This record gives sequence, structure tokens and C-alpha cells, in this order.
Amino acid sequence: MDSVPRVVTPRKHAHCYKNVVAFPPHTSALDLTAPASDALLKNRKNAWIQLAGHPGSFAPAGPNTIWKKRITKENYETKTYEALMDDPNTESIIPCFYREVEYNAEFFIEIEDLLQHFNDPNIMDIKMGKRTFLESEVKNAVLRKDLYEKMIALDPNAPTTEERENQAITKLRYMQFREQESSTADLGFRIDAIRMSGEMPHANLKKTKSKEQVSCVVRQFLGSSKALPVICRRLRDIRHRFECSKFFTTHEIIGSSLLIMYDKQDKSGVWMIDFAKTIPIDAGMVLNHRSPWQLGNHEDGYLNGMDSLIEVCEGLLKEQSTSVENERTET
Repeated sequence: MDSVPRVVTPRKHAHCYKNVVAFPPHTSALDLTAPASDALLKNRKNAWIQLAGHPGSFAPAGPNTIWKKRITKENYETKTYEALMDDPNTESIIPCFYREVEYNAEFFIEIEDLLQHFNDPNIMDIKMGKRTFLESEVKNAVLRKDLYEKMIALDPNAPTTEERENQAITKLRYMQFREQESSTADLGFRIDAIRMSGEMPHANLKKTKSKEQVSCVVRQFLGSSKALPVICRRLRDIRHRFECSKFFTTHEIIGSSLLIMYDKQDKSGVWMIDFAKTIPIDAGMVLNHRSPWQLGNHEDGYLNGMDSLIEVCEGLLKEQSTSVENERTET
């Protein structure tokens, strides 16, 4: 197959194309096995970073865009981006979506590289929701040795006697184990990874579970940054837009993340990302994203996570305000 990318779904939003660089004919720069060429990346302010997600699923495309590989045969992510961008209420809470592309017999989406807006930013990837598995996975009884090994690496005492005999567990068992080990089950979100300015990413946060532990990580991430009040407002705005969106009432959202970034100039931003498992529910059903999950109701707890995250951040904002006030009183 010719290596020239084939555009499958062009976008009609003109404002999204103002910074897009055209690719030269027969370029192989977008192959995920290699970084983009120097010619395409010469204007990048940042070394490109993949903080979380499947290794090899992302690649820099040009100075202002990235490619994300489709990891499932369905194009749920493309449909979600299209729907959210076509709604003035939600287009501002996601990276700009440009197109779906077929390349070397694989499919990719091209989206805005959010790093372009920052200078060596601090980054946090937060996995949202109380449920991290699809309802279809409940019936998957395949036993997997790799997931058993991941479980015992986190907690050697976690497997049951039967699981020890089999040396394998189902994906559902592993996902629910992960939910209980992290803050997902109680708070409705977990911190997947952070990257502080000038440092390598840190992803060893699998056992950050309690509200106090989560608050500590967020406090370390934000420090005394002046970006905290802006981030709090942005989170509240995303929650409000989410609650007002008809799209979200008819789709379950599994494995989606919030990406938080800020830099030394206190420029900050928060976006919803990762929609590969954002799936339409049966006609006539309506989700509120806060009700407890029962098989068949498709509730995912996304807004439980938003409520908890906002509470944590506003608690830190109150601490910050108190500290500033105390310093003023002492002087």
C-alpha cells in the first residue's frame, strides 16, 4: 500500500486548521515506529511526551498535531470527537479533532497536540469514572496469565485459592481489583501518571487510594502554583458542560481521562481525552453518570469522579488561600 496517508473523515471546522502543517508527498514521518521528521518538528516548543496509554499508540504528526492509533475495530473515538466538536457547548473541552486517516492499512485520528500551548509543562493524566470495564467484558470468561502476574505484582495476597491454582484471572477480575486498589472505587477517578517540568513521567501511582493520598499527590503536582484557581474553574466548567450535553446522557464513558497541564508562566488547561470506549447505549435509556452501577444500567460514575476531583482541588485552593492569609497576618 502507498505510504501516503488517506484522509477518511475531514473536519469542517476552519479554526482547527489554522496551525496544521501539510505533509510532503510519500512521507513516512507519521509511521508510529519512528518519530516525525526534523522538518515537521522544527517549530515544536517541547519534546513530545506520551504520559500514559498503550505504548506505541501515539506519534507526533507535525508541529501542532498528533496521531492516535485506533486500538479497537470500532471508530467510537472518531464519532465521539465529531459529536462533541459539532456541539458549541462541548467543543472547547476537548482537543481539536481534525480527521481520521488510513495509513499502512491501519486507522488513526489526528488531533491537536495540546503541548503546543505550553513551555515544558507539568502534566497529570487522570482516569475518570468508577467503572473501568465495558459491560460486554463481564461475560468474558477467558483466563489470562498476564493479568494474574500483574495482580500479584501489586498485591501478592490478592488471588484466591482457585486463582492461584489456575495462575490466571479474567480481565473483569483484574479491572475490579485495580478499581479497589486505587481511588477509582471510592472517589470515581485515579491519577494514572504525572510529569513534572524537566523530569521523566511518574506512573507508579497504582496504590494511591485514599482521599488524603490523592490530595497529597495533587498538592505536590500543583505546589503553590497560581494556576490552581484557574484549574478549579475549568473543572467546574467542564462538569457543567458535561451535565448539559445530550450526547453524554446517551453514552457510557469508559477509560476516558482528564488531562491537566500548566507551566512556569502559570498558563494552564484541562481537557477531556480518550474516547475509544465511549459507546452509545440502548435507545430510550438516559444516564446521569452518578448512579451506582448495576449490570445493564450502563452507569459509569464519571460525574462522581468529577465531583470528587473538584472537591480535592477546591480543598487545596482553600489551603492555599489560608496560607497566603496567614503570611499576610505574620507580616
